[in-house]
Order: sequence, then structure tokens, then C-alpha cells
Amino acid sequence: MRHVMAPTKNMRKFMQAVDTLLTRPMGTEGMGLLWGAPGEGKSTAVARVCDQFNGIFVRAIGCWTVTGMLGDLCRELGGERRGRRKDMIEYIVEELRKDNRAARPIFIDEADYCFRQTEMVDALRDIYDLTGCPVIMIGMEDIAKRIKTNARLSRRITQWVEFNGLDLEDIDIVATECCEVAISDDLRCYLHKECNANIGRIIIALTRIEKLAKANGLLEMDCATWGKRPLYYDQPTFPRRAKRANQEGSKL
Repeated sequence: MRHVMAPTKNMRKFMQAVDTLLTRPMGTEGMGLLWGAPGEGKSTAVARVCDQFNGIFVRAIGCWTVTGMLGDLCRELGGERRGRRKDMIEYIVEELRKDNRAARPIFIDEADYCFRQTEMVDALRDIYDLTGCPVIMIGMEDIAKRIKTNARLSRRITQWVEFNGLDLEDIDIVATECCEVAISDDLRCYLHKECNANIGRIIIALTRIEKLAKANGLLEMDCATWGKRPLYYDQPTFPRRAKRANQEGSKL
């Protein structure tokens, strides 16, 4: 498989949103939100877009506090964690505004964790207000609904980007750009249906298809050749009788 970023509709939409935030007219709010179901390619897209726009990237973790978040941002800017939150915010703002340099987007992946403490969201809002640098949060399906109830935050978000499943045109792009063997039209349609249009599963499936094709010296793979082989790895299923046996054993 080629390690390239396929220009799917989701990817193009997100890149356009970040560009719009960076080139917005004065007086226009400039925060953004990217959300979608697991496996839709959000983190991969963010890594590519962050690199292209010279962004600042941090990934939230479950044990994050305001101090931890600000410390990670300081380190991303080449500094060190400070003892006081106020000092860290001042350092972040100073670095982002130094020499009137061009605004840099700040990407917060797994931003759902930030809503466990309102102080984290408030700190991000303060950094945005003081620097004008776009802050783009990335989260799961429900984060948009959560943000909509926070008027002070939602009014600052002018780019709302949802990652949806791939359509057939997207799958054509992904297969052409990423796979080193040709994928027939019927197999692409089969991929779209069986993988539920999820790019994470589609990439796994294409990797397995390519491996089989290369092992057999094939330059193209179609549905007839692939057969009923599994396309991706998924959670196991367990027969009902095993569950019933466990229930009966617990009664003894």
C-alpha cells in the first residue's frame, strides 16, 4: 500500500474549512470543529492538514487537566511547562503573536476529553480570543451536540465539519491512490457495501486484497477472485449456546 493521503470529499472539505479560518476577514469568528464516527479518518486527516498549514497539534488524553493541556501546548511551541497556568497561557499567547507572524491553527484531537472540565474549554477559548489563531477541535459523533449547548463556545465556531462515510467516487480515489494493484469496479462496489463506507475498514480490506494479489502474481483483483474471504478484522461473535451454558453454570 502507498502511504499517501487520498483526496476524498471529507479530506477536501476539511482542508477548505481550515483555509477559510486562516483567511477569514477581520471581525469574523475563527474556531472550528471536526467530528464523526470512529474509523472515518479524522486523525489521519488532521495530521496531514496540520503539517500543511504549519499547525500546532496536541492530543487530549483521559487524565488531562488544564495544567497538563497547557503544558503540552507549551512544549509544542518549543517551551517548557510552567508552574502556574497563567504563566503558561501568557507564554502560549506570546509565542503565537511574536513578531506579528502569520496565525497558526491549533488542533486538539480527542477533544471530547476537554469537556470533563469546563476550565479546559475556557482556556482554549481564552487562547483563541487573545491570539486570533484558529482552534480546531476534533471529536466523536456527540461532540457537536454538546458544543451546541455552550453558547459562549458555539458562537465562535464558524466551521462545522462532519466526516461521513465514503461514497463510490471516494472509494475509487482511495483504491487508485493507495492500492498498488488494480481493483475492479465490482470489487469496489462490494467494498463499499461490506465495509459500510468506513475508510478505516476499507484501508484494511485493500491491504488484504493487495497482499493476496501480489502473492498470486496478479495485477488486478475482482470479486470472483476474492471470493468470500473476510475483508477486515472485526470483533468476534459468540454462539448463543455458550452464553446459555454460562448462565446455567451461574445458577449452580
